[in-house]
Amino acid sequence: MPEPPERGWGLGRVDIVNAAVRLADHGGAEALTMRAVAKELGASTPMSLYRYVHSKDGLVDLMLDLANAEVRTPEVPGEDWRGELTAVAVDTWAMTKRHPWYARLVHQRPPAGPNASRRTEFVLATFDRLGQDLASALGYARLLDGYVTGQALQWAEERAMWQRNAFVDVVDVQRQARAWFGDVVSEDGPYPLLVRVLESFLAERHDAAGETDETGEVSADGGGPDAEPDSSGRVAGMQGARPGAEAVGAGRVAEADRESAAAGRAVGSDQAVSGRAPDAHAVADARNVAEAAAEDAQFELGLECLLDGIAARLR
Repeated sequence: MPEPPERGWGLGRVDIVNAAVRLADHGGAEALTMRAVAKELGASTPMSLYRYVHSKDGLVDLMLDLANAEVRTPEVPGEDWRGELTAVAVDTWAMTKRHPWYARLVHQRPPAGPNASRRTEFVLATFDRLGQDLASALGYARLLDGYVTGQALQWAEERAMWQRNAFVDVVDVQRQARAWFGDVVSEDGPYPLLVRVLESFLAERHDAAGETDETGEVSADGGGPDAEPDSSGRVAGMQGARPGAEAVGAGRVAEADRESAAAGRAVGSDQAVSGRAPDAHAVADARNVAEAAAEDAQFELGLECLLDGIAARLR
């Protein structure tokens, strides 16, 4: 809809939407109220915003489309359909991590703005170029979008749970898990594989930067910087919840874990040179960077499996 003429307070629709995005980025979807947006902008009353966005739903529509503007798409599909769809999906995943509210609100409001439409049109055009009818193309587009937003929603809700429990990093999660499950797990029970997953997670070591294991290597994640996948596709000592993956997927996870160890060594060496004790916040930051890398690797592994399935049906 056309934007109304500028009022005396000197702000326009784009300022309102940007303020709403800042609020939601910081405080989640719950922080998004017209009163809070008006306060962020220094407006005298929330009612002054309605001339520009008409309703909170209208504001959410504009926020969703602004977020979709961050997702790049080629102008037209090319020969490398898998590579292009992977790039669009990874870009969308990265956008949802920058804006955790997106995955929650996109299910409430249809993303029908120009940027969301551009992204969907490109995916549909990709499958149209591959000879698929429109119904099949739409089904594949929904399948891809459902995977990305589903993973994003799970990630956002998990992060919200971390905030509610004041978790700083995975060490805090381990501590809480031990309190909840540490004395009750038993491989003699009805869920022996889940017990092994939990035991593996609880046994992971997350040493402070600068501390070394018995091999003399800094161990930021319990597996050492050169850990390799075993025959099951898991990396020894790493994230027991990463189940058997294809070799390429396991390699990506192993690479993410090596980055984790490298991050720990970097923090430790920097502070060793300065003569300072390892800083807890720096260590936590290094762990969180490593966790993000592992999450991205796991996302890309799932995306690759999904595209493998689509490619098999297209043959």
